[in-house]
Amino acid sequence: MLTAVLLALAGAGAFAVSTVVQHRYAADSAAEGGGRWLIRLVRRPAWLAAEAAGALGVVLHAAALHSGPIALVQPLLAGGLVIALALGAFIDRRHPGRPLPGRRQWFAAAAVAAGLAVFLLAARPTDGTAVANPWALLAVAVGSLAVVGLAVWWTRCPERRHRAPVRGAAAGVCFAVTGLLLKQAMGVPVWSWTAVGTAVELAGVAVAGIAVSQAAYAAGPLVESLPVATVLEPAIGVLLAGPLFGEVLLHGTAARLGQLCGASLLAVGLVVLARRDAGGTGSTVLEPSRRRSGELARVTG
Repeated sequence: MLTAVLLALAGAGAFAVSTVVQHRYAADSAAEGGGRWLIRLVRRPAWLAAEAAGALGVVLHAAALHSGPIALVQPLLAGGLVIALALGAFIDRRHPGRPLPGRRQWFAAAAVAAGLAVFLLAARPTDGTAVANPWALLAVAVGSLAVVGLAVWWTRCPERRHRAPVRGAAAGVCFAVTGLLLKQAMGVPVWSWTAVGTAVELAGVAVAGIAVSQAAYAAGPLVESLPVATVLEPAIGVLLAGPLFGEVLLHGTAARLGQLCGASLLAVGLVVLARRDAGGTGSTVLEPSRRRSGELARVTG
């Protein structure tokens, strides 16, 4: 269990570095205007380095899932939220035009981390089976791709409200399912049709998650999309770990109460983080089509 915890925390750090750098460059690329912002993005070495950090996070994530249950590993990865906000604030201090997280956001980030910790301590998840039903996992993977398609369709208009959180939610769903598929990949025989099918599903869901997360970063401030994605990833992972892999959370009144308190604290932190700060510390990002006047009102990336 200790190995799984250390690997999950290391993966959270790698994902945090990747997320912050990706967001900065995705927003800057979208700010240049035009419809080829994604092509410009993949040509930037720093963005590619961030993808490499994300790949390292995936390796650490897979190793953690191989060593421990999903209900333990997935919540620990959410610690990357606090790391990402701290790293982003450190970087943005060098850019006067970029708003920094306010005190309320820091308290909310701490609440998210504390809520996850309380839930994890109260849940004490146990190991289940190493392999899930492949058809059930296929249904879950198809469902996550359907969520991405719905999110893209809903946010297709630049004037649509809540574009960043909706896309962030779709990314969180994909990342949660990616964790489930990684768990499956660690358990099935390497040379088998089940492994091939799992690899195909994993690639499709991971690519969809990365693409919609970049779209979320370009659509608004990091604080609008990252909390949603970060909380949905462990929540969905824990929710599906039971029926798919047979993992069990601790029973009993005290345990259930602790799980409820942890989940409630997490939800409060999410609501505060997702809200647009009335004082301006959580500024909005202008749509790419409106950033062509040569001067940005605010850039959060």
